[in-house]
Amino acid sequence: MKSLFRLSTAGLAALLMLNAAAPQATSQSSQQIADGLYYAATTPVENLLGGYDPFYDDPVADLGAPGTLLRTQAAPHLLNVIGPGYPGYAEKILYTSTTIHGEPIATSGFVIEPATPWRGSGPTPTIVFAPGTRGSGDACAPSRGPWLTTKIDVDNTAVGVNYELPFYETAAHVGIRVVVVDYIGLGTPGPHTYVLHDEEAHAMLDAARAVVPAGDPVAFYGYSQGGGAAAAAAEQQPAYAPELNLKGTFAGAPPADLLATLEGVDNSMIAAVLGYAVNGWIDRYPEVRPLLESKMNERGAQFIAGTANSCMVDGAAKWAFTDTRTLTDTGESVAEILAARPEVAELFEAQKLGQKAPTTPIMVSTGGADDLVPTPQATQLARDYCAAGVNTTMFNEHVPALTPGIKVGVNHAAGIFTQFGVSGSWIIDRFNDVPATSNCGSF
Repeated sequence: MKSLFRLSTAGLAALLMLNAAAPQATSQSSQQIADGLYYAATTPVENLLGGYDPFYDDPVADLGAPGTLLRTQAAPHLLNVIGPGYPGYAEKILYTSTTIHGEPIATSGFVIEPATPWRGSGPTPTIVFAPGTRGSGDACAPSRGPWLTTKIDVDNTAVGVNYELPFYETAAHVGIRVVVVDYIGLGTPGPHTYVLHDEEAHAMLDAARAVVPAGDPVAFYGYSQGGGAAAAAAEQQPAYAPELNLKGTFAGAPPADLLATLEGVDNSMIAAVLGYAVNGWIDRYPEVRPLLESKMNERGAQFIAGTANSCMVDGAAKWAFTDTRTLTDTGESVAEILAARPEVAELFEAQKLGQKAPTTPIMVSTGGADDLVPTPQATQLARDYCAAGVNTTMFNEHVPALTPGIKVGVNHAAGIFTQFGVSGSWIIDRFNDVPATSNCGSF
């Protein structure tokens, strides 16, 4: 683990030092700090406990084509206190995307325009970040809440935490435009379609369309839920948004096989995510609802209802280590119920990653002994890409099981942090047109 930590730290240092020779856009003078504090104090931010928000909740008369930018709103964030432009100006965005059924839908997120000039090759690049699991309620959306940090839904006792914000700010610090998607239905009206890969891909691709200047370089980045979304976006980009200048994709710990992932998270610290998935999928596929409801016991019904507006913090507090076999009258797990019906299993099979080939380089990662998103499925996804001729890099940290037999999630969650330096440096190489070296055949 020590050598792994040193490797990741070195990569992060490379990110931070990339623009060391560039003049900083904002000084650290007392005047700049005063200006930053004034900006922070006088620019309106969303209420920590607020409910209805016109930016997200007011209807839009004309959604337009996918990728249409509908609304923007200034979004001060924590590092603005150092100076109003550090590490960049942030604003919330509302833009048009599409559901799996091709229906237009308003989708939210935020953008950080970097204050520091990009010192690499070409014009300012953009990373579209797909967040890791936040939950299924609107309070969980990364763009919601003051300072882009935390939102509390008092009515549903839900607490949303934007735990990847430091990564976004680091990217902006080295001159990269940052786009963070909330995903469809997370922050905006309607259910969040958790791990429905088609819709997650649409959200990322349409966010890039809405914000990135035509022809400028783009990369996709995500871990866990975000890793699946990033891989799906890379797979769909050639057909759905071929105009994007996609340079590469990092897909960390991607839930490539959703039924296998449902089994992985069952009886784990984050068992609530099964409820997030069920609530989104039964909205898009109504035929799934009676199948589950007919087999759920009273506690199972409470589980589905109780996770509909839940976030990770409260979801773990309420439902940690829930074995879904205890939620059904038949003693079957949720994954077993879904897999037993061919017409439902086909829906999940259609969302399996690796059935389409990205046309740009991709890095797939796993921590090793991942206790939530099983390591073998990440490895298999990389092998599938290799077999399809995709320029693929597989990064396996080979960390041994840290809590064997107990799915606390440490092996999974640690990779969010330990892999950032390596993956970030890999993305920057793609922006600088450094040829990606595939390691297909070595894993």
